Amino acid sequence: MKPNTRQHSHPDQHSHPDQQRRRLLTLLAASGIGSATSGLWYGKQRQQPQPYERWLSAQGKDNSHYGLASISPQQHQALNIPSGFRGHAICQHPQQPHIVVMSARRPGLTGLEVNLLTGQSRTFHSPANHHMQGHSWFSADGLWLFTTESNYHSGDGRITVRDSGTLQLVDNFSSHGIGPHEIRLMPDGKTLVVANGGLLTHPDSGRRVLNPDTMRSTLSYIDSHNGTLISEHRVPDNKASIRHFDIADDGSVAFGMQVQRQAMSDNHLVPLAAIHKPGQEIQLLHAPETLTLALHDYMGSVAIDSQHRIAAFTSPRGDLAMFWHLDDGSLQAYHAFHDVCGLALNNNGSHFVLSNSAGKIRQISTATLIEDKTLRMEFPAMAWDNHMMAINLLG
Repeated sequence: MKPNTRQHSHPDQHSHPDQQRRRLLTLLAASGIGSATSGLWYGKQRQQPQPYERWLSAQGKDNSHYGLASISPQQHQALNIPSGFRGHAICQHPQQPHIVVMSARRPGLTGLEVNLLTGQSRTFHSPANHHMQGHSWFSADGLWLFTTESNYHSGDGRITVRDSGTLQLVDNFSSHGIGPHEIRLMPDGKTLVVANGGLLTHPDSGRRVLNPDTMRSTLSYIDSHNGTLISEHRVPDNKASIRHFDIADDGSVAFGMQVQRQAMSDNHLVPLAAIHKPGQEIQLLHAPETLTLALHDYMGSVAIDSQHRIAAFTSPRGDLAMFWHLDDGSLQAYHAFHDVCGLALNNNGSHFVLSNSAGKIRQISTATLIEDKTLRMEFPAMAWDNHMMAINLLG
């Protein structure tokens, strides 16, 4: 099936609420959840369901602990859903908010879909000669799941397209680069943004970069309907790999980079954060030399607060979270936190949420960019991985 033949309407999105409710109750009953629980859930629906927040993150330090964790900030509780593989990033179904997908860390082969209401999960796998690159994203109507992958025989970056209902592969098209990593949908609901990191890897050699001398990294905009490249943009230093980004409400993209220092001919400092606005050139974000040195050539996650026009970045190698203004590019603040990488904006926009591999969570006020120490949390049994996502569920 070609991308431009995909229809963009969801079969359930116009269903009557009672029909949707009955289908979900049937699913709950089939999963073994008792009728008393189902009846309580039904009653809540009739009384106008209220949203409740969850923070999601891949977690674990070995195969026996790897999973997708769901954190309740109100109750200070965390639940782990075992995956059997190390996950990386998580995305949420736009029409069914209880459905989320976690992709394997590069160069893994497996993805995990989880129903957060029932706990049911199912896996999907890369096609032959492909491996995953860590990120997925849904189409605006929720019908299609786009995943960044690589053909490790040819080295080409691919965007695979799966039917979100069956998780069956229906299409794939070029990422227009090598080593596509993060992928998201622009506010127009049609254009995909892909961070082509430029790094060639192979499952047999793990995470070793096979092309440090010839790498070429791009921020690419692609038509999700037909896979056509709309535009691509590069930073001045070709050893800076564009890895992660977030998108503001106005379409501004803030992205972080990781420098392949071993491939450089000298030791000059490279800015690791940048902004690209529609119709403009990339704007590099600068910091004092001591802070840039402290980052050790590595930015992890990115999150944007559109209301205050702040782009937040984390560096686990630098033990720092840093905050720049989206419009004037000025460094606003920084915060020290050991091995920090997970980063999200909470659902009411009041705080940036930060996590680390020791199971700790910190929250930074978006208004003041100062940590609220009364909101600290710690989950010693958890080892938060690279990314965190804040979502709303109905209950």
